[in-house]
Amino acid sequence: MNRTAKIALLVSGAVLACLIACCGVALALRDWVPGLTGCEDVNTPTKTGVITQKVRIEQMWPQLAPIQDVHWQEHEARARSCPEIGPMDYTMDGFAVITAERAAALPATQPAATPQVPEDLRPYAPAAPSWLRVDGTDLLLDRATATVYFTHTTS
Repeated sequence: MNRTAKIALLVSGAVLACLIACCGVALALRDWVPGLTGCEDVNTPTKTGVITQKVRIEQMWPQLAPIQDVHWQEHEARARSCPEIGPMDYTMDGFAVITAERAAALPATQPAATPQVPEDLRPYAPAAPSWLRVDGTDLLLDRATATVYFTHTTS
């Protein structure tokens, strides 16, 4: 092998070593880079705790008033990205216990599938619900326990 080929081989090896080193550094810093570029930490919580404020739910769904007990939670509707692709949408899920009279008066006739309840709200779900869709809404009603499951997405 002549001298020119040896130099070319040495330069190619050095370039390859630099490329591998750069990839290694990028992998090592991948968790720090979003914070350095001004993006929020993706490991921060994206949901609230369980909230028991009745007023907001009664304002959003006046047909449920008076609410006896309520447990709800808000969470981001999608994972965050960097850079942000647009405004964040938020989803509110929860259970409201209403009076038996109010439950009987709600127009709910169509059976509904069991909703996917967030883990933090599962302790507040009825034991063996028979969900009915409240006509004209996305609300689900279990008449036996006078419990309403609600979900609402805002942008």
